[in-house]
Order: sequence, then C-alpha cells, then structure tokens
Amino acid sequence: MSVITNREAFRATSHRLKSAILRPMRDGEAESIGTYCAGVDPYHRLGQSAPALISYLKKDDPALFRFVIELKGTAVGLVAVRSPWLRGPFLEMLALREEARGIGLGGETVDWVADQAGLLAANLWTTVSDFNVHARGFYHRLGFQKVSELPDLIAENASEILLRRKLLRHS
Repeated sequence: MSVITNREAFRATSHRLKSAILRPMRDGEAESIGTYCAGVDPYHRLGQSAPALISYLKKDDPALFRFVIELKGTAVGLVAVRSPWLRGPFLEMLALREEARGIGLGGETVDWVADQAGLLAANLWTTVSDFNVHARGFYHRLGFQKVSELPDLIAENASEILLRRKLLRHS
C-alpha cells in the first residue's frame, strides 16, 4: 500500500468539480479575494482587515493549500486547507461571493476537500463562528458535528465552534 502525502492529496493543479473548477490563485487574486472578504461577514464582524487577509492568502506556508473556486471563467471564491493538522486536514477558509451562494458550489467544494482528506486521515476539521447561523447549518448538512467551543479565539464576545466530519479513509 502506498502512502499518500499532503502534496499529493491537495496538489496545486486544477481540479474539476461538478459545476466549477478549483485552481491555484493567479496574480492579483489574493488582493481581490482578501478585499472582498474583509467587507463581508464573518470576516468583517471578526475584524479581519483586507491587508491581513491578503497577507494570509499570499504568505508562503507549505502546510496551507489554497484554491480559487472558478465558475464559468470567473473567480467566485476560495478554499484553503491546512494539512497536516491534528488527526486530519483542517478546512481553514471557505469563501464564496454572494452570486455563487445557494447553488451547491460550497457543498461540492467541501466534498472535494473531504474526498482528498480521506486519502490522509479519518477526520476533516473546520471552525465556524457562533453567530454565523447560515454556515453552521451548511456544515451540519454536510455531516460535520460540534466537538468544542473556543470562546474569544478570533474576536472578543465571539466563539469559534470546532467541527469534525468523520471520513472513510480510502488510501
């Protein structure tokens, strides 16, 4: 049995989803995505500035795999996965522009991440802000369960809820 590495599971190439493509970021996209995210919740409410988000998206980090979500030739979002992390990859960021929400694209993206994570581990982790009721429901529908609550992790008077999706390993 061969061992799958993080680099193989989340390789920096394009990946076809049912209705979109995941691909590496191009020049200027970190600025566009970071600026957009800073103006919308949960990032805005958590006080995450455009410069901080842009820096996060551009920072050299060999354990962070970032993909633009492209729909019909347009960048409509981003997914970032940290691996390794605890006992399975961590879905660190999923952001979709308003016009790309509610069409199943977020679920397709998370399912792709879970499929890749299943090559490595039996868990996929993420967090969601306690005030983000829509995202909490979204992750619940995708099979994530609450593990713990982390008060004041990112911002005072807001908790991050640690979620886990148990996976069937298919190495």
